[in-house]
Amino acid sequence: MQVKVIEDTKDSLILEIEGADRSAAELVKEKLLENDNVKFAAVVKEHPEVGNPKLVIKGERLKQALSKAVGEAEDEVKELESKLQKK
Repeated sequence: MQVKVIEDTKDSLILEIEGADRSAAELVKEKLLENDNVKFAAVVKEHPEVGNPKLVIKGERLKQALSKAVGEAEDEVKELESKLQKK
């Protein structure tokens, strides 16, 4: 999976996620929305079968918020994986 920065301004960040479906982006979006500095977060895919999903984020201190959200998403996936392996 590769991430391409489409837009990076003071209050807006748009990332294109190559080589992945919407699932990873949706999980990160949910974590972003828990952050008070994030005013808007959405995953956009222009066509269900063509193209890459884009993560659109608006607010303040977006790179910090994104880093935190990705870390939290990773932790959640690892916890789920651990629970599944125990069964």
